[in-house]
Amino acid sequence: MAVSISIGSGKGGTGKTMVIVNLALLLAKMGKKVCLVDLDLGGADAHVLLGLLEPKRTLTDFLTRRVGSVSDVIHTFYSFHGLQFIPGTGHTLQTANIGYQEKHRLLRSLAAVKTDVMLIDVGAGTNYHALDFFMFSDLQMCITLPDPASIMDMYTFLQLATIRKMLGSFLSQSDVGIALKSHRFATLSEVFELAEKTREGAREKAQESLRFFHPLLLVNRDSAGGRVNKFKLRKMVTKYLGIDIPELGDIPEDGKIDDALKAFIPICELHPHAPAALALAAIAEKLEKVIALFSPKT
Repeated sequence: MAVSISIGSGKGGTGKTMVIVNLALLLAKMGKKVCLVDLDLGGADAHVLLGLLEPKRTLTDFLTRRVGSVSDVIHTFYSFHGLQFIPGTGHTLQTANIGYQEKHRLLRSLAAVKTDVMLIDVGAGTNYHALDFFMFSDLQMCITLPDPASIMDMYTFLQLATIRKMLGSFLSQSDVGIALKSHRFATLSEVFELAEKTREGAREKAQESLRFFHPLLLVNRDSAGGRVNKFKLRKMVTKYLGIDIPELGDIPEDGKIDDALKAFIPICELHPHAPAALALAAIAEKLEKVIALFSPKT
């Protein structure tokens, strides 16, 4: 059974795709069977970072039912330690705006892929697709740049993901589920208050749903002049969202990343001793230990 890990951010431009492509490659290099999935519907670009400029098949073929399973669109990079890759959709309205049933058909098919680790690149932003894909996985990673605007965007993303997580803890047709579905929430306290008002004890159930929700924090393009006060950020998230965001690591500002992007080769392959590549390698080692905790014991 695969351990699935998603990465999300509050906005584009955080380096999210660069990070998850390199982590997928590094985990494959460690001997894991890894499948990388690009779920940025309508704006997929992970294939470009891998040098696959024109994939023969993509998730569009699955969503339009030209193939029956997402396994039919898997590309295997034998030169990248056997890394498996499911390219995302193209820029079409049909695939960027899939319905509820198609989304769950997609997630069911992904859950059936035979691999050790599935890494999911979630589209940036706070739309329902991004939030649902982020919450689909066993583990979540959130990424930010060190600037205040990016940090607040990430906080908003986590806030909405947390609300989405709690709403999912109630059956859609239960009294609480129906009450919650008919409202739009801006804060967690609003969810707690309406849930408890609808049924006594519902607040405790909503809070329990967050017990094992601990997104791992990544900071990209870190520098001496723009460091994030991670203690303050984690304290704010704990106080207002009721969750912890353990630190997974920082990736320094590094011009070699641009070289790798232009060469269509992950930096950990093109410049393995560059500062960013070394930081990504250290993060991959930490992630491997976390994955071991979630892997089924044989």
